[in-house]
Amino acid sequence: MAFLEFYKKGQGSLARLVGLLSLGGIVLWGAYALWVHLQGYAALTKALIRIPKLGLGIDLALVISLLVAVGGCIGVVWLMNRPKTVDLMVETESEMKKVSWPSRQEAWNSSVVVVITVLVMMALLFFYDVVLTFILKRVFYPEGA
Repeated sequence: MAFLEFYKKGQGSLARLVGLLSLGGIVLWGAYALWVHLQGYAALTKALIRIPKLGLGIDLALVISLLVAVGGCIGVVWLMNRPKTVDLMVETESEMKKVSWPSRQEAWNSSVVVVITVLVMMALLFFYDVVLTFILKRVFYPEGA
């Protein structure tokens, strides 16, 4: 399989697109964070090339960050074209089409039940915490000692 050929082209396109955009976004965010971090090093922030019309200077920190971004994006494309990854994406998308999704009302009712249950459990744990703290303070730190 050549590097620029797509394995199982046309299958699992939505899952592949979401995976590609997600991982690509993470790579670009990481390259930006690297660029910001490298700005703290004076040796890396000296302009190598100046573009006077735009008022920009290309420094070593930018070059390193761009190389990391390009390499990361190539790695993401390679990863999203591996047969094991593609098969997983194709199978995931086909299984998601088989799911019977709840209606809006069912989802709302289930969410209300979960929120009420969490609030009740939170109140119970708070009550138990206050009572046990009071008892343990009386046992371990009696007044007058």
